[in-house]
Amino acid sequence: MIGEMQKLTAPVRLRIPLVVKGVRGSEVEDVDGNTYIDMDCGRGLQLLRFGVEDLTAGLSVVSYPAGDVLSEYMYRLLETVKGFFGEGYKFHLSPSGFEAFTTVYSSILEVSRGGSAVVFHTRNGLSAFGFPFSSTIRRVPYPYCYRCPLKHEHPGCGYACVDYFRDVLDEVEGSVSLVVFKPVDPVRCIVPPEPVWRRIVKISHEAGCPVLCDETDLAPGRSGKRLWHENLSIRPEAVCLGDGLASGLPIGLAAVREELAVWKPKPLTANPISCVAGLRLLERLRDGRLLSKAHKLGRSLRKRLEELSRRYEVPGEVRGLGLMVGFEVVEDESSKKPAQRWARFLVKYCFTRGLILGLGPPSTIRLTPTVDVDEKTVEQALTIIEDGFKELKHAFKP
Repeated sequence: MIGEMQKLTAPVRLRIPLVVKGVRGSEVEDVDGNTYIDMDCGRGLQLLRFGVEDLTAGLSVVSYPAGDVLSEYMYRLLETVKGFFGEGYKFHLSPSGFEAFTTVYSSILEVSRGGSAVVFHTRNGLSAFGFPFSSTIRRVPYPYCYRCPLKHEHPGCGYACVDYFRDVLDEVEGSVSLVVFKPVDPVRCIVPPEPVWRRIVKISHEAGCPVLCDETDLAPGRSGKRLWHENLSIRPEAVCLGDGLASGLPIGLAAVREELAVWKPKPLTANPISCVAGLRLLERLRDGRLLSKAHKLGRSLRKRLEELSRRYEVPGEVRGLGLMVGFEVVEDESSKKPAQRWARFLVKYCFTRGLILGLGPPSTIRLTPTVDVDEKTVEQALTIIEDGFKELKHAFKP
């Protein structure tokens, strides 16, 4: 079917050569009846999977044109979100994380003293991601300790990335409207040390710069906390959420401190079905059991991957937070040369055995299952990964 589809469309690059017929929990079924254990789950955006029966409430109002009316589910979602953020924030729902980001930035420009932003980010082309082209964007190297862009070694670096940031702020003193950071890089599962972000936020506040925590590519709850910045014990002036809020369905949420929320009137255009999905997700996270599971299962996954790495002499770094687990495969520990062929081999081998893994640059294998995955399924996935390590040793090792 993929070949036939390619004849009907412009050229398409498929990350996973799969035509999905149905999804059930942690399993995916293709049109040929094959089933796969999905340990990627939409690059980690799908914390839980909902069936049609879970979302039918939104179908009754979905026929109304977006922005013409409000729905009960928009209000209920915002009320629930307010309980997660606490007092002092105002919120805006939109169709995507992109629009949520744009809303925050334009709001802060209204009350800021300058027109520039300092950005810790892993996304390329930021001018196309919510920043007006008239803005000055100063990119600061992302804290990637395993491959420090400043050529230091953690933990003996003394957090040189923080000093670099302080120097940038001093250089552009008085013209910065906003400091933007993404708490983790979900594609490569990079988790900068918590003290880095806490110091960045403190320095920003001392300089009078509001802080935006960009969580648009992250799923609430996957880290073991309801929101990712809660792991840092900070309260940013603004937070953006994206599709992860609705477990992969399109949605965006801008949360801005009341004194900065001066955006012009905008229609609330989030799809009612996405609002229902967001409401269902947050309700499931409320009692804390799934959060605890994400924390414990993620720790177990990291430990098992470290054991497999040592046992089969596949070097690299296992890292992550909660149920975002990554293994960056390298050819040797001293040079840290990315073992791209090895990583691709492992992901391809596992796919042929019925296991879907994520793959991030340069050579990071990613595991981000749904948070309600059962232990038997995880064991099956780890068995396939172990078999992949064995095959890798035969295929590439002398």
